[in-house]
Amino acid sequence: MACTRIGLLLLAVAVGCAPSPPGLEQTGTLAPGGLISVTSLRGNVSIYAPARGQSPAAFTVDATGPDTRSDVIVRRSGNRITIATRGLGTDLLIRGPKGTVINVRAVSGNINAADFDGVVNANTGRGDIKMLLPQYGNANAGTGNVSVIFASTSWPGALHFTSQHGDVELYVNQTGAAHVVLRTVNGTIFTDFPLKGTAHGSSEMIDGTINSPLGSARPKRTIDAFVRDGSIRLLQLKPQM
Repeated sequence: MACTRIGLLLLAVAVGCAPSPPGLEQTGTLAPGGLISVTSLRGNVSIYAPARGQSPAAFTVDATGPDTRSDVIVRRSGNRITIATRGLGTDLLIRGPKGTVINVRAVSGNINAADFDGVVNANTGRGDIKMLLPQYGNANAGTGNVSVIFASTSWPGALHFTSQHGDVELYVNQTGAAHVVLRTVNGTIFTDFPLKGTAHGSSEMIDGTINSPLGSARPKRTIDAFVRDGSIRLLQLKPQM
């Protein structure tokens, strides 16, 4: 019996000291105009520029979780990288070169992008989205908050930012000219741009233009924000003194 107890004790110690399952990391290069598509069933997704010391053309897929080898699938076809998880709870860190488009669809998890010099289109069913972009992007959350800072004054067509249950906060370059449409079903709207809105019960709306001279044609670029239950804040992004 004593030997059995000692054996069980040694087994418990071995299990307790066992190293965590190894993560998964893949790197390579991606030509300008490349596309990285990410589908995450459960886990957070972070997006950054290449790390210091990496080639400016490098991309990285870094996965951490209980069983990344079984959970993560990475495929490449030409200038396109496709990444998918099976839902075991893997967190993904994606690095992409300048000019890359990164599309992320998360079923449950947060999406964070910081200083990635490309376009990010982020969609999560349940989670928050935070993006700090030199260029621009789109963001949609089912249940969660959306916070986006983008510096570009030039983007094609309309940018869309929505949350069904959560707040949307946008910092837009103070010099950017755009048609702005902000709508809530049950919530308030605040902006420090010279815009006026209307209210009907718990619903509010702003439909106007920013940085467009009086009498000029409506800007070709649009910022569209919609919230069902929550607030919208549209703020000026000003240079730091």
